[in-house]
Amino acid sequence: MTNRINMQDSVVNRIIDGSITIESLTEFENLLKVFPNDPRLHRVFADFLAQDKSYDAVDAYRISANLFIQADQTLQAIVSKFFEWRLAKPSHQEEQAFYSDLHKDSSKEAPVHSFFASLSFQQLIAFMNELTPRYFPAQSTVKIFGDQENDISFVVSGALEETTHHHLKKDEKVRKQTKKDLIENDFFGDIYPFDEEKVSQSDIKTITRVELAKISKSMLIKVCREHPDIEPLVDRLYKARLESDEKEFSKIVRKTVRHQLPTQLNLKVFQDHGGKAPLEITGFTDDISLGGACVVLGAKYQVGRSSDLTGKNVKIQMCLPIESITLNILGTIVWGKDVTLEEKTTAIVGIRFKEMTDADRGLLKDYCYGSEGEQNLIWSLWNLLLEK
Repeated sequence: MTNRINMQDSVVNRIIDGSITIESLTEFENLLKVFPNDPRLHRVFADFLAQDKSYDAVDAYRISANLFIQADQTLQAIVSKFFEWRLAKPSHQEEQAFYSDLHKDSSKEAPVHSFFASLSFQQLIAFMNELTPRYFPAQSTVKIFGDQENDISFVVSGALEETTHHHLKKDEKVRKQTKKDLIENDFFGDIYPFDEEKVSQSDIKTITRVELAKISKSMLIKVCREHPDIEPLVDRLYKARLESDEKEFSKIVRKTVRHQLPTQLNLKVFQDHGGKAPLEITGFTDDISLGGACVVLGAKYQVGRSSDLTGKNVKIQMCLPIESITLNILGTIVWGKDVTLEEKTTAIVGIRFKEMTDADRGLLKDYCYGSEGEQNLIWSLWNLLLEK
């Protein structure tokens, strides 16, 4: 599983999980020029500012929360707002405005989304006041079989693997195990019904870096006593998970990055000195939006540091595997970094798009936000390419 995640991981996700480090304010600001509407990057930026004790972190958390709401990611918006309010105590009007925004034009089909969407204003604030954020690096143990079940944890970001140990039957000599992925908006922790004492039937380990939002059993009981209407929602949340387990629904970790599509492209980098031929570089991107892209430069790129390309104008030629046509986009390199990927030093650049035709913009939009079937086709083509 881990190898597949690494193969299909994106530059943006590596920044988010910490495997690619952004070391300066300027680097972050330039990267956000490429992806101005990515709530995950704004959230990491806010954490970066908060670590440096910058008051600008308040605005950064607010922006990330708003973008998460627009992306219909309720849990992630709540956690961003939690950090914002921890730095700057909100007014009652600000709390009400957030609650109102959280319920505008949203689809709440997932159990965790439905749970939070069903909370009243007072219930949501009470629940948020008891949340505790937790972070775990990749390949770390979160829970062990036999641990006391004392809390419920919601997956804010990252991926985990849960190995459940099933009880032996009399005629069986080997304990059965089943494995499943836990990704963002899943939850774990068997604390309901509240009057039952339980121990974990699973081992849970992180696959990537993970952020959890935890609430202890004792605090959840306290909140439910103060707001009795919450307990039926907790009951419904656990029943929905049970129904999902019974259907043996299989998740694929790459769903957490479904809009990062691996695409081969050619760059024509225009030189500053007049009359000098453009530098032509091949590469691929698995982070692309209508505003820009992060590009991993091909192995043949050997011309200085990637940061030396910052500020240069480029022409991008990108072939879309579905349409079998080439897009031509003008842009500017605003960010460059040399990183280690697959144990090799690789150059990556962030390009902000400047000009493209309306037709090309329409095709790019369809490509970035196409149907699940189209995206699965792209991944299939990419996997075939890697197998050659």
